[in-house]
Amino acid sequence: MTKITTTPSRRNAVLITGGFALVLISAVVFWHGRYSSDDAIQQTPPAPISALTPAQQPTPAAQTATSTLDALAQRNLEEEELIGYLQRTFGAHIQHPKVQVQVLEKLMRFVQSRYPDNWREQLAILIGAAFPDLQDTLMQTFAALETYTEWMNTERYALMSLSDAEKRTRLWQKREALFGERAYEIWKDQWQAEQFQDRLADLEQSSAPVEEKIAQYKQQILASFPEKAEHLITNKKQELTDRFLSLSSVQKQLRAMPPEQRYSQLRHLRKELGMDEAALTRWEDLDKTRDARRANGDAYMTQRQALTEDPARIQALQRRYFGNEADIIAAEEASGYFRFESSQQYGIN
Repeated sequence: MTKITTTPSRRNAVLITGGFALVLISAVVFWHGRYSSDDAIQQTPPAPISALTPAQQPTPAAQTATSTLDALAQRNLEEEELIGYLQRTFGAHIQHPKVQVQVLEKLMRFVQSRYPDNWREQLAILIGAAFPDLQDTLMQTFAALETYTEWMNTERYALMSLSDAEKRTRLWQKREALFGERAYEIWKDQWQAEQFQDRLADLEQSSAPVEEKIAQYKQQILASFPEKAEHLITNKKQELTDRFLSLSSVQKQLRAMPPEQRYSQLRHLRKELGMDEAALTRWEDLDKTRDARRANGDAYMTQRQALTEDPARIQALQRRYFGNEADIIAAEEASGYFRFESSQQYGIN
C-alpha cells in the first residue's frame, strides 16, 4: 500500500497505485485499437488463451503482473469502503474520546490482518484518509491505547492477586496517567457502574427505614446514570428492583415487618421504579404465593428434623406437604440441596 501524505488529497492517494494501473491498461487498449485492422477485429473473435501458440500466450511475468494489479485494486477498494464506513458511522461523533477508541480498535483489527509487518504505518495512513483533521489526535490516542494494552498484558497476574478495590485503584491510576480526563469518557460505562456500586454500599450501611431507602435508591440511579437513567428505569425495572432487594439491610427490615406492611413496601418500591398497576397487582399476588409456599416449607423442615433417618417416613412427609412436587424435593435433598434451609429473600423468591 502506498503511503499517502497529510495534504487534503491524502484520501485519493490511497488508490494512486491502482489508478495508475488502470490508466496504463487504458493506454494499451487505445494503442491496440488504433493500430489494429478494423476488418480483423470484426471478422476474427479473440482466441482463448489455450488456443494461442506458445509465442502468443501471455508470459508468466505478464500473468503475475496482471494478478498483482487485480489484487492491488481489490485491496484498495476494500480500504476505500472501510474509510467510507468509518466516516458514515463515526464521523458525527468522532470528537468523543470513546468513539475515537472504537474507530482505532476497528482499524487495528483491519490492518493487523492485512499488513502484519507494517500495520502501524498503514494505520496512520488510513486514519489520515478517514479523518485528516484529527490524525494527530487519533495517533496520540492510539499510542496511549497500545501502551495501556501492553501494560494490561504484563500486569495481568499481578492485578488478579489484588482485591477488587486495589485493582480498581490501579486501573484508574494507569488510565489517568495515559489518557488524562479523557479516561472517564472512554471508560464511562464502567466508571458510572462503579459509582453506583459505591452508593449502594453506602445505602447498605444506612440505618434509614426501607421507605426512605427507596427514595435514596432512586436518586442514586439518577445521579449515577444521568444520561440513561430514564432508559434504565423503563427497560430494567426488574433488575433494578432485585438489586435493591438484594441488600441485606433491606431484607432484614422486610423480614421484621408484618406481611401486609411488607407487601405495601414492596409495592411502593416497584411503583417508584415505573411498574404499572397491573404489574403491581401481579407481583403482590406472587409475593403472597411465595410466602405461603415458604410457610409450608418451613413447617415441613421443622417436622423433618424431628424424624429419624427413615426414608419411608420422610417420603410420606414430602408427599403430605408437596404433593406432586414431592419427587423434586426428594431428588434435591438426595443431592444435598435443601431449598428451605436458606432464608427467604422477600420480593425475590
